[in-house]
Amino acid sequence: MTMRLLGILVLSLALFYYADAQTRGTVRLVRNGVFSYTYSSGIVQIFYSTSSSSLLRWGNICDDASFGDNEASVICNQLAYDGASVYGRAGSTVSFGTDNSATILDEVSCSSSSLLTLEQCSVTTIISSTCSLNSNDAYVICYTTRIWNNPYPGQIRLVGGIHTSYGRLEVYCNGLWGTVCDDSFDPTDAKVVCRQLGYSDSILAHSGAVTAGSTSQPIWLDRVFCSSSYSCLATCESCPAMQYHNCIHSKDVAVACEFDSTETASSNILSTCSTASTSGTTNTTPGIVGLILGVVAVVGTILT
Repeated sequence: MTMRLLGILVLSLALFYYADAQTRGTVRLVRNGVFSYTYSSGIVQIFYSTSSSSLLRWGNICDDASFGDNEASVICNQLAYDGASVYGRAGSTVSFGTDNSATILDEVSCSSSSLLTLEQCSVTTIISSTCSLNSNDAYVICYTTRIWNNPYPGQIRLVGGIHTSYGRLEVYCNGLWGTVCDDSFDPTDAKVVCRQLGYSDSILAHSGAVTAGSTSQPIWLDRVFCSSSYSCLATCESCPAMQYHNCIHSKDVAVACEFDSTETASSNILSTCSTASTSGTTNTTPGIVGLILGVVAVVGTILT
């Protein structure tokens, strides 16, 4: 318990504005070299390191012989879209212009289109000579439906940031998206959140001014306590029948997820946690019971 409290203290001392930041493995789509969080199609970039440097930077992914339907769909899944409809080489279309960033990943190969992030795929940072051409940069056109459009109880998402690897943590319970209180929420809990989303590691950032949910949103979970072996948040705590908390929205949890080669990659796929929604316990220890009185209005810059 002492180590858990120490972890919470360290995280509390490390508060920072994260909404415009990116973590290792963050993906985005660009057109004519310009990024917008509204894009559901474009040339793919990933925030990664090269084979010769540990410095993280944005770079392209090569559309080589291994790049196909699975790889394109996993990229769209990571961007929170429901798979890819089209993929190809930037040189084969004028739709997205030219991106002069260097190629940073090659030989991307994903075993399934149901994987959640590129961290779950095999990649190399050793770039073949043919992939040095901008015309070989991979582009994707994602379906515009979000992967949370038909949510299951216990499904989670990160909203409010410009990248899908960071945002306010929301959980779907009782037909509504609600938030999670930061009371006792520590690095182990954050890692479980990121594992559910297909990442191996996490950075927790709590900043109410940046990430607080709407006052009309329910706060579904409070005093979450996860085991380090869990892969779904619902295994830690299941959806309550109603709100049980003594929390306020300025304490809504925000999480940043990242790829970490020293950690075991998540084995989750799109459907993994849909069967975990009733396996966790429900924490009813806080003394204030909040009732849901209206329809929630979900806000967040990446929801458009």
